[in-house]
Amino acid sequence: MSKITIIVPIYNVEKYLRKCFDSLLNQTFDDYVIMAINDGSPDNSQVIIDEYVAKYPKKFIGIKKANGGYGSVLQMAIARIESEYFLVCDPDDYLAEDALSHLYQLASISDCDLVIGAKNYVYNDSDKIDYDLAYNKAYVHLDVNKVYKRNSDRFADLLFVDPSPHAKLYRRSLATNIKFPTKVGYTDNLLFYVSLLNTASVIYTDKPCAYYLIDRPGNSMSDVSIKAIDGNILVFEEVIKQSQNLQAPDIFYYRMFESYKFILREMDRMLANKEEAKVRLLNLYKLIELLMPHAKNILRVYSKYSKAKFVEKIKDKMLLNPQFSKQIYKDVMAKKLKNFN
Repeated sequence: MSKITIIVPIYNVEKYLRKCFDSLLNQTFDDYVIMAINDGSPDNSQVIIDEYVAKYPKKFIGIKKANGGYGSVLQMAIARIESEYFLVCDPDDYLAEDALSHLYQLASISDCDLVIGAKNYVYNDSDKIDYDLAYNKAYVHLDVNKVYKRNSDRFADLLFVDPSPHAKLYRRSLATNIKFPTKVGYTDNLLFYVSLLNTASVIYTDKPCAYYLIDRPGNSMSDVSIKAIDGNILVFEEVIKQSQNLQAPDIFYYRMFESYKFILREMDRMLANKEEAKVRLLNLYKLIELLMPHAKNILRVYSKYSKAKFVEKIKDKMLLNPQFSKQIYKDVMAKKLKNFN
């Protein structure tokens, strides 16, 4: 049984797939397998998968399935893998050659459930590389090679980590009970937040272990379609629901509230008419309904972290109050809907 399984969710990425696969084969660490899952891709990705499976049968496991979205791939993969740890590598991204060696060494030495690494941003048609710490340094500073214990005060700082899958080594047991929604993106948020709340300990490294192609056409970072907004709302609903019994710190609920505000801002760019926008705004209010029971948790840390101006802060606090929430949100909707025809 291999020590690590690398999950590669594949859909419409034939242009990038060989570079990704080659980076996985070139690892200095050898005790791993690659689970390449074709999620009903309509391009020639399967031809490339078959090529690598035939050439490297001890390293590649090829799986072809009907299209179900990113979450369905994670659900299938996590149920099938036998290794203690897994890592997700998106097929348009790639790993540094010593990524697995470094991440696994930290996991072994510390016996941590989750290892979080830094990453590099890379770009189409450019040699530019931008280093990213993988957390928001405007709010916290993570200590390199420090073990963050679940019940320590500093554990909450990890809620400011970028939830993307890049350079994260998960102990498989963290994610076995997660229920991933299908036919939507953004399920890496669900994987990270629920797994994090399941951990006993986490370790961080500032070594960039992954290369993230940030400007690929169709990348979820830039997607403002109706489907993308729907997926974002659904995934964060699931994050909150599946974290209910995990003794989340106050900062978790604050981060979920900030996720609501992020989606609300993104709606300004949504490609929709007024009626379609209204439906999404009504759906978004479900996040507020899920967060209202945790208003005290949010408000205990709100003043420390919020960058909102005075009037916005007042409205945020009223939005979390059942007595005023619906009226405040009615005003929010009216203002937003002015942007749509």
